[in-house]
Amino acid sequence: MGWWCAPMMLLLVLWLPRNPGIRAGGLGLWWWVALVSWLPGVHPCLFCFLAPTDQRQLCRYMTETSAKETQHQLCLEALVEAAEPLASVIVGASWDPRDAQPNGDSNQGEEQHMALQKIIMDAVDFVKKQKGKKPFRVSLKAAIKKIWVKLSKMEEAPACIPPCGNQKAARVFQCATCHIMHCPFPLDCPVQEVWARADEVVTLHCDVPFAIPPNWSITWMFAKDMRTQDLTLFEELQTSEEGPLSLTLWGPVQGTFACRLADLFEPFIRKYFYLNVSGQNVEAERGLQARLRVVLRWPHDMAPLHPMAWLGLGLALGSMTLVMLLGAIWQCWSFSRPR
Repeated sequence: MGWWCAPMMLLLVLWLPRNPGIRAGGLGLWWWVALVSWLPGVHPCLFCFLAPTDQRQLCRYMTETSAKETQHQLCLEALVEAAEPLASVIVGASWDPRDAQPNGDSNQGEEQHMALQKIIMDAVDFVKKQKGKKPFRVSLKAAIKKIWVKLSKMEEAPACIPPCGNQKAARVFQCATCHIMHCPFPLDCPVQEVWARADEVVTLHCDVPFAIPPNWSITWMFAKDMRTQDLTLFEELQTSEEGPLSLTLWGPVQGTFACRLADLFEPFIRKYFYLNVSGQNVEAERGLQARLRVVLRWPHDMAPLHPMAWLGLGLALGSMTLVMLLGAIWQCWSFSRPR
């Protein structure tokens, strides 16, 4: 493989659709058919489950020739040619061997991944059974058609939902790379701003928009008077097994609250909430700041003064106005007084 293959493979992996499901048609397929024929490292699904030794054994069985003979080589070439379109196939792959249940049950991701392997191997068995009945290429073409029919009946895996979280249910198996691909999102979510009064009850929700694995747990953490995502600065508040995905606060304290959702082996999302606590009504304070910005044309990139500062400023201006008014009245009275 040449030096240029590595960046090309990286580009192709990033280009491949990350939305799970079966990509069996459309323009993308023809791009892959053209690319697979000359780009090393791209593998149709047939070769993800059929090792080179298995391919040689199949051709030796079908042609009854050795690896050095022409018929054997033509068989291998026909195998590659017929399998090229399968490089566009993508199926769900959310199953992890560590997630296996004691009773042996598995989820849809395992079923799709393993079902794909079974479909491929069934097609190989079909070709073997056609030996002596039909030409090899004809049997191979019919086997590939059977693969497409079975793939079209498989359900799509859920799509990756931004902006964060290790979404195991949305993992997919890409035939072009023979690898399982994860959603390209970080574990940590952006910090959410929450406004509250010191005397009210606040409820924070750790729910997520995607399916979560079984046997999950939730942990709540808090970093007082800080807006941070540095886990070393947090103190653990509570942990519950399959408990509610919310935390209720009576008399909230300013700082960052964080929740961590995890399964038996690793966390799959962390959410952060920065609690802005005020002593007065939050909406009234926001409305006051908005009105002051309109009156004074306050730049949006500058923070407004604290309400107490505005009160002091108002009193000072009022006092000055009163002094000036009294001075004006005194002068008028002085001029109008008979001399």
